[in-house]
Amino acid sequence: MSMKATIEERGNGFPTAGDYVPGDGQLYRVVSIDTRIETGSAAGCANWVRATVEEAEWDDCPEGEEYPASVIVGDR
Repeated sequence: MSMKATIEERGNGFPTAGDYVPGDGQLYRVVSIDTRIETGSAAGCANWVRATVEEAEWDDCPEGEEYPASVIVGDR
């Protein structure tokens, strides 16, 4: 099931559709990136995009291939 989420950058840009990204102990697969990049409003805040993601199993993603970003499910 697809859901709306925010993906926060961790210094390495942003994932694209098909990439696996962790968040809150869960793994998600990016279905689509839905907005342009937004910049953090305060010093030290991460850049972010809104995206559509779906839950994935850790076994679906080869070890070490998780994209270095963070998914936050729901409204920001």
